[in-house]
Amino acid sequence: MIADAESLFDWKQRATRQPQGRTVLDLEADSLHRHREKLCLIQYGDEDGVAIIDPLAIEDMSLFTLWLEEADVWMHGADYDMSLLQNAYGVLPHMILDTQIAARLLGFRQFGLAALVEHFYGIVLSKKNQKADWGRRPIPAAMQEYAQGDVKFMLGMADKLVAQLQELGRYDWFLESCAVNLQHGYERYHAVAQDPWRIKGCGKFEPRGLAALRELWTWRDHEAALMDKPSFMVCSNNDLLRWSLALQEFRTVSPLLCFHNHRAARFRKAVERFQLLDEEDYPAQPKREKHETDPRFETNLAHWSAVRDALAEELNLEGSLIASRAQLESIANSEERGLSRLMSWQRSLLLR
Repeated sequence: MIADAESLFDWKQRATRQPQGRTVLDLEADSLHRHREKLCLIQYGDEDGVAIIDPLAIEDMSLFTLWLEEADVWMHGADYDMSLLQNAYGVLPHMILDTQIAARLLGFRQFGLAALVEHFYGIVLSKKNQKADWGRRPIPAAMQEYAQGDVKFMLGMADKLVAQLQELGRYDWFLESCAVNLQHGYERYHAVAQDPWRIKGCGKFEPRGLAALRELWTWRDHEAALMDKPSFMVCSNNDLLRWSLALQEFRTVSPLLCFHNHRAARFRKAVERFQLLDEEDYPAQPKREKHETDPRFETNLAHWSAVRDALAEELNLEGSLIASRAQLESIANSEERGLSRLMSWQRSLLLR
């Protein structure tokens, strides 16, 4: 357990000696227990074993972040961890080699970390502490053991995955996919930071519905802050979307029956604030490029979908890895523009 500046310095010396791509990271947060989640634990692995870094005990984590910015590290399903790192330190690794991406490119349908460890090693990882409060101090021994389990198999597993990718000629696909995923991690973080209230499902809302959603999201965030609990413990995103759509359509909304009187009153006040807004203060949907629709769109879509599906069956891959529905629609509408937006390996497959 690395919990002071001196031991962090020793760890930095060790980590810096490792070859690129021979280190592993995993992170734990308290997102299920606090209003504003924080990074609570950093699990690190290399050829020499596992170390656990306690960022809550170390005031200056710059030794870690300086190493991180230059490191190529293995992680598993790193999308959420990327947001944690950016929230905590504003940085990401130089490259994230993601074992989940590797597994999917090999055709695995069960690609969670526990499923892969069981597949390669026949070991069943415990899920007992998966939802534990990682902000708890001191960290119980059982939680420390659980944390180590998430990284101690990773390098060996990565070697097995890389060998299979190279055998199938898909290693370059993997590297390109990891680079694109890292870039998407930056983009998602900045989009959420700009307008955190724009939750999944509001993409077709009109400005009035967006204004309602923004007001209700702000109300929910305040309620969660009062409790110091995650926002979903106040109400779900689906509740926010349902209320916002109703207000967009000039229908009435009511607080949930489980709300206590003060929360229900603050909910009604938020609805009143929305109703007092001028239309000029409504937010708009982000501007998107507009292109004329190809009159052969449906025919083109059927063609490219058939090509994609045949490739997926031949290569034993999920079709969405080769091209998602949105990507297929983009190609069907403008072949040149749509294909140009794919990764090179995706484009090469579809055009072969």
